[in-house]
Amino acid sequence: MALGLEIARQLDLNLGKATVGRFADGEVNVIIHENVRGKDCFIVQPTCPPVNDNIMELLLMVSTLSRASARRISVVIPYYGYARQDRKMQARVPISAADIARLMEAMGIDRVIAVDLHCGQIQGFFGPRVPVDNLDGGVIGVDYFGSKDLHNPVVVSPDAGGVYRAKKFKEGLAHKFDLDAGLA
Repeated sequence: MALGLEIARQLDLNLGKATVGRFADGEVNVIIHENVRGKDCFIVQPTCPPVNDNIMELLLMVSTLSRASARRISVVIPYYGYARQDRKMQARVPISAADIARLMEAMGIDRVIAVDLHCGQIQGFFGPRVPVDNLDGGVIGVDYFGSKDLHNPVVVSPDAGGVYRAKKFKEGLAHKFDLDAGLA
């Protein structure tokens, strides 16, 4: 909720009134407390741990807004759960990142705004009707770390999917701060 509040503050808007709760058996309960008919709605919802709970909340918020006749529904996803499962590494496994995209699309999203997707191909998991904006969060990190007095810094990618972002981060440090960082 803190990110949603900060975005609303920056845009000089109020957050919409909604309640996301749980029934006694653990099921998600979503209530939108205002008229959204014909409105452009934005849902800010990371799908970080607890991943499945947050994804279900997101899907049901989209469903609720769609059934309430929202004109457009855009989802802002700072962390895309299941993103690391973006390809088949062996037989008889799902491509979960694609399945999550299809679930969101089936619920009626109109646009996705994500931050640093694990790999660019996730954008292609959404059909042509749903544009995906993959924002580069590294820009903020470059400014932050570039302003520190770092000696022999090394940019580390956690896995093969992050190598491209790590290289861009290293290049950003070199270009903006003339800082020669290693890459691992």
